[in-house]
Amino acid sequence: MIKNFNKIFGITLASTIIGGLFGFIFFFFFKETAVIFIEKFKFVQSIFGIREYEQGMTFSYIFLVIFFGNLISTIGYFGLGYIRAVIPIGFITGFLVLTLLLTGIVRHSQLIPADVIILASVETFYRVLALSIGEYINKNKFKNKIGIIIAISFIIILFLFGVFFEIYSILGRFF
Repeated sequence: MIKNFNKIFGITLASTIIGGLFGFIFFFFFKETAVIFIEKFKFVQSIFGIREYEQGMTFSYIFLVIFFGNLISTIGYFGLGYIRAVIPIGFITGFLVLTLLLTGIVRHSQLIPADVIILASVETFYRVLALSIGEYINKNKFKNKIGIIIAISFIIILFLFGVFFEIYSILGRFF
């Protein structure tokens, strides 16, 4: 079980890292295009009711948007892993995450804050795990239930950490 999962996880992680490298190259050579690309991505988010934090937003609204947005995307990653799309989705994830982080330098005229790097890393990591678990379950069904339960528990812990860390980063408090 562990060997098989490690292989799937390694492939998923490698494709994510390669995607990140391409995101870096894209940003390096096409800064303006990268910023426009990310602005379009923000438009897609707004269609689903997700918007940047503004003063006066309630804690419950912020929590629900972050929690359900991350939950839906994590379930989506699991499903995409289950249909064995780990290589392209890992690549796209790495590309988008790094492009999003780097364009923040241009869009906000400041270096990337450490908390943003930590949050992006945690969220990317548990999504890579969700992709990997999805493919592992597809290949092996439920042969090793304990290993699957442990991996899903780890995803849940990282997911909750990410949600509360993001809230803390936005509000400077948890509640």
